[in-house]
Amino acid sequence: MPQQPAGLHFLSIDIEEWFLSYDSSQISRAQWPDIESRVEVGTQAFLDLLKTHNTRATFFILGWIAERHPALVQRIAQEGHEIGYHSWDHVLPVNQGPVAFEADLVKGLDILEKLTGKRPVLYRAPMFSLCHESRWAIPLLIKHGIQVSSSYKAHQRINGHRVPPHPFRFEHNGSSLIELPLPRFNFPGLNLVFSGSGYYRLLPESVSRALFLRSPYTMAYFHPRDFDPAVPSTPLLPAYRNWMNRMGNHRTAGRLGRLLTRLPMQPLGIASQLLHDAPLPLIHI
Repeated sequence: MPQQPAGLHFLSIDIEEWFLSYDSSQISRAQWPDIESRVEVGTQAFLDLLKTHNTRATFFILGWIAERHPALVQRIAQEGHEIGYHSWDHVLPVNQGPVAFEADLVKGLDILEKLTGKRPVLYRAPMFSLCHESRWAIPLLIKHGIQVSSSYKAHQRINGHRVPPHPFRFEHNGSSLIELPLPRFNFPGLNLVFSGSGYYRLLPESVSRALFLRSPYTMAYFHPRDFDPAVPSTPLLPAYRNWMNRMGNHRTAGRLGRLLTRLPMQPLGIASQLLHDAPLPLIHI
């Protein structure tokens, strides 16, 4: 067995329905309740995989899902996994503005606390979509007790800084927030994502495995549909999106399981301990 590489390797899943993508604009919010739900199927497959490999992960849960599937949220918590918040219905913060964002945040944290008995301290924006224009979200996250965020993509610009492809710290009025960004390889004209969801399914296994094993920091992220070989299609989505939702799903669990035997991964909450005194790059907001 090869020696385990050292580094920070996190495992997460965004709990949302199979038909969600982008900023939820492809299908009207009013139509969601009428579309077949598959979130329980894919989430259970992921839970089974974690149990097999004695691994814990962070589950970023949509408020809309928590409201409709409370027992699923409780099952995740009871099996020892971390609960984080992922917005109420996948609207990008930059499209909400500070007032609506804060109301969304409080509403979601409240329902997850009610269901699990523990108020989340972890947050991920839909699509890792925090940006320079929505930097006002950082003080609001700190205000409401969020300790670790995973909401930015590496190599973005914010307040004159380039987001690094590894953990860093936001600071606001003497308080701080650890950010675990989505790492991307920065090639000329191309920022390549390799560590999750459709990107992980489409890349050859040998390539994705090599990228994970050679990287000192990775953020693996998935969705329930990635583990569901029977994802439906719908005329409400464009053909390419239906194709992306299903391509390679039947292989994801096996591929990730083989990777976990080589590269142990951790839930994001451990970052608060591992990086508490670390000299991380600072971005002031």
